[in-house]
Amino acid sequence: MSVSQEDRMTALALSGGIALGSYQAGVYEALANTSQLSPRWIAGSSVGALNGALIVGTPAEKRFDVLRSYWLRGPESVNALSFWATRHALNWVSAVQSRLFGALGHIQTSGPRLKFTGFYDLTPTVAFLKKTIDFGRLNSGDLRFTVATTDIESGDAVIFDTGKGDRIEIDHILASCGFLPEFAPVEIGGRLLGDGGLSMNAPVEPVLDELAGTEGTLIVADLFARDGARPDGLQAALARKNAILFGNQTWYRLEAYRRLWQRDLAEGRDTPAILYLSYLPVSGEAGPEAPYDFSLASARDRWAEGFLDGRQAVAQGARGEAAAGATLVVRRVAKPAAQTPAISNTLAA
Repeated sequence: MSVSQEDRMTALALSGGIALGSYQAGVYEALANTSQLSPRWIAGSSVGALNGALIVGTPAEKRFDVLRSYWLRGPESVNALSFWATRHALNWVSAVQSRLFGALGHIQTSGPRLKFTGFYDLTPTVAFLKKTIDFGRLNSGDLRFTVATTDIESGDAVIFDTGKGDRIEIDHILASCGFLPEFAPVEIGGRLLGDGGLSMNAPVEPVLDELAGTEGTLIVADLFARDGARPDGLQAALARKNAILFGNQTWYRLEAYRRLWQRDLAEGRDTPAILYLSYLPVSGEAGPEAPYDFSLASARDRWAEGFLDGRQAVAQGARGEAAAGATLVVRRVAKPAAQTPAISNTLAA
């Protein structure tokens, strides 16, 4: 019996993580160049929603260029310090600059206001989205798009899904990025909506609920790795705390579905497969402040890591390692650090 395209749907869930989002661009580049794992449905929270909008709202032949235009345009000026500073120090300088003054092309400080809304606003990002995204295309159904937000008053997750007839506009993306108190929530339909990560940092539930009973595949690109090295100081401890908090939020949701699907498998019903990718920070990241390091060098490295992880996922999928009803954790064998810049430099071309 033939299997319909809907039964073999590949979906991509993108988590929040602010400047770490260039990792997801690399993952998408690796997946989009394949036939088997090229996503037909993208669901995102926070920066994952932003990346999803750039992908879904852009013609296929322009998507990589648009993602590069947003992510690979960070400041080069910090590199002038490189003759005396370590990469770790440079990344911290970049993060502190973003915290104090904003990040060119991404965020800006809000400045004095009569009423507090957030420390930063997304005016530079909004300008880029308005210039770049075709919201008619985004809502056309060519690729399905889901955005996760959180009702700030009730705490409930609020989902917008073009596959269910919702129209997604720029305010929905901004709401999904409203991580209090840094970024302001947005009122939509009488509800004050904030960051999707406050309820589901990687919005896997809307996808898995619908993929149940099919042979579909969900690929998760999480910007926080729940696994990692033992912390060797305060910076590392704070970074590991954040990674475990957000990474476990996603992982244990996936585990709940895996346990549920064991019963389905035993009864002979189709179940989807899950490939779980997560960003394991490269050497030199700015500890807990890495999500505010928008520097070009860091964006390139994260993109390269995402591309390599995505390519690994494609290879493991081709070998049949993504089993129905199971979660396959994609982890590459560690490569020498000296190889990363060579890969990253090709992405800027």
